[in-house]
Amino acid sequence: MSKPYKHLYLPIEESARELNARLLLVIAAMQQGYRVVIGQQWLLINNLQNLAPGIVFFKGTNKVQAAWMAHAKKHGHKIVAIDEEVTAIADRRFVLKEVWPESLPLIDRFFLQGQNQYNIYTDAFPDFQDRFTITGNPRFDLLRKEFTKAFNDTAEEYRERYGRYILINTNFGYVNTAWGKPENFVKVCENVGYINRSDPEDRKFLADFYDLEVMNMAAFKVMMRKLRDRFPDHQVVLRPHPAEDVKSWQDAMSGEERIHVVFEGSAAPWMLGADYFIHNTCTTGTEAMVLGVPVGAYASYTNWVETIFLSNLVTPVFRDMDSLFDAVKVGIQDRDGAINAIRQDRDLVLRQHISGLDQTLATAGIFHGIESIEVASSSGSVYRDGKGLNVGVNRTKYQRKKIELDIKELNEKMTNLVKATGIGFRAKVEKMGDSLYMFTPVD
Repeated sequence: MSKPYKHLYLPIEESARELNARLLLVIAAMQQGYRVVIGQQWLLINNLQNLAPGIVFFKGTNKVQAAWMAHAKKHGHKIVAIDEEVTAIADRRFVLKEVWPESLPLIDRFFLQGQNQYNIYTDAFPDFQDRFTITGNPRFDLLRKEFTKAFNDTAEEYRERYGRYILINTNFGYVNTAWGKPENFVKVCENVGYINRSDPEDRKFLADFYDLEVMNMAAFKVMMRKLRDRFPDHQVVLRPHPAEDVKSWQDAMSGEERIHVVFEGSAAPWMLGADYFIHNTCTTGTEAMVLGVPVGAYASYTNWVETIFLSNLVTPVFRDMDSLFDAVKVGIQDRDGAINAIRQDRDLVLRQHISGLDQTLATAGIFHGIESIEVASSSGSVYRDGKGLNVGVNRTKYQRKKIELDIKELNEKMTNLVKATGIGFRAKVEKMGDSLYMFTPVD
């Protein structure tokens, strides 16, 4: 008879942002003898009825995810969740917008990234307080020194390719949306329950949010060219947000010497390789603070919507190019001094919102919560009927851009993380379907 396993299911929407953090959970689960299925969320969620009952880890609690949770519960699975989107948000009203209330009764454990989120949730949802646990977010575990060596080879590759460079990450996914046009972006927000256009406050938010992005995207196009001219010994590397239309940036920067528009890899090695990092309202700004990279937000235009975003609260914000370029110069000439000055100014705010930056890893706290849930072990195949997946999913071009995972990439990332952690284990990796894989411990 086959060995019995507990099962952990890790659906992923976007490999560049989520995969490494989820692989930390795979490592923790392997140590405890779990069998883990990880990969594209659409195929995995739509086959939960065909998979052995286990624990499903959701990346959020919006309207669509609440429906998926109900589907998982119907078929005997336990539910745990973390809100990946709240990593970007500081404002109470918008933190709560991430939660579809019908999801809360379905969740067995809800892992929170910091004290600010916990205070908001316990005040708004006191009946579910026993399900809330502050753990931090595994994506910030990856930015600790003990893990960043997993990215050093890739960072060195980028430096060899471009020489010394200044990195820019944009976050204009409304005005420059990968969904085709801004109206489509709004419809997506409506579908997940984030906005309601019959609500005057939501209509005002959309109008002011659009203005914020239109003005700052235009300013970034000017700034990048002047930045290139101000720092002739550096290349300028632009990484648009995955929710943006990359081609619009490629067209805008076409023919511009020493300005490169790239869309590859996760943010951490790009930031590690950069001499300075510029963003506006992008979560990678918060990550740069944790990572220890000279960072600043360029926001020549502002309105109240800017205050929603955590990254512009925890990094310096520059309203004019001269001030920004002065900071870039300092960051290049005295990297350690620039980092220390930024942290002295902003670290307390950062830690109010993000826990797990020291001592216990967020991954450890999360897996402790997972282990506290009673779930049956099952012998034999991961499939309930023994036949395999029987619901196919045709992904859109946009969904494929978000995650297209092959076994070579999966093995490389896992190998790098295992080396960084120093944890040894043996596992068999099998492809189950389109960008969907299973890890099974091997004795």
